[in-house]
Amino acid sequence: MATTTTTTLEQFYFRIITVVSLTLLTATAASPAFARSPSTFQNSCRNTSLKSNVLSAICRKRDGGEKKTGIILRGINNRNGLLVDNGGNSPASFQASCYSAAVIGDELLANCFKINRTEAVFNRIKIQGIRNENGNLKY
Repeated sequence: MATTTTTTLEQFYFRIITVVSLTLLTATAASPAFARSPSTFQNSCRNTSLKSNVLSAICRKRDGGEKKTGIILRGINNRNGLLVDNGGNSPASFQASCYSAAVIGDELLANCFKINRTEAVFNRIKIQGIRNENGNLKY
């Protein structure tokens, strides 16, 4: 009888652990590991350009004037031909394996090589978290 009780108790704990694990796994997969807000720089900046991983633009200041500014993009990488944002604070590295990159609005567009370096894929990604703060691009 003790064996049946132990087995039943073990099954109960196993079910609890399974449910908790699946709940945590689902929550982790459903939400990104970072929470950057959408970019708003495109609403008050113009003439955006991209050189390597540096986004440059002319942005409006509070007094109505304009200022040329730039910022190093963060966390955007090439993962087997796809642009991904890992949410990190390290400088973006997509430029090492992507070409013809450009910024339109709040999107980065580029042709990125797959791991085999023989095939490139055109794709785009939203640039997250950049704003115009009195003529300066900021995260």
